[in-house]
Amino acid sequence: MGVSKADRALVEERRRELISLRRERVSFEDPRILALGYASSNAARRDFYRAMQARRDATKAEITAYREEQTEIIEALLDTYLPKALDGDIKAGEMTLKLLERASKLNGWEAVLKAEVTGPGGGPMVMRKATLAELHQLIGTAGNPDPDADETEGEGDLDDEDPDDDGDSDEG
Repeated sequence: MGVSKADRALVEERRRELISLRRERVSFEDPRILALGYASSNAARRDFYRAMQARRDATKAEITAYREEQTEIIEALLDTYLPKALDGDIKAGEMTLKLLERASKLNGWEAVLKAEVTGPGGGPMVMRKATLAELHQLIGTAGNPDPDADETEGEGDLDDEDPDDDGDSDEG
């Protein structure tokens, strides 16, 4: 048997009061929270997080519905302006670009195109010249990206050369 509408209304009211108290920074152990009808502070804490998740889910659903409605409007306008833009109408072309940009922002499509490199703590990346010693220190701090590589690799890579070759030509 499901929960009645009256019981759901009581739960919602209790959750509203719980959220109101938590916004005032009232601890879960406070008697005012337990007076709402919770068996323990842990029960209140679990219910609070269930209520927060339910609100997030409801908000996501509303956002999704809004995006779908706006996308339908933009698509209808594109049906009108895109053919004119393709026929060379400058104003229709400008409108089409604006509509496509709006659709991209609305649906988050432009986020795929953005890449950002940041410095420490998410701040700006500082670019400057570095000495070879500083570069080696940075590499040492970051760790060797290829730990299987021989550390002396590159210092004497003369594999293609003859070790007895002194530069003189043996051919005469």
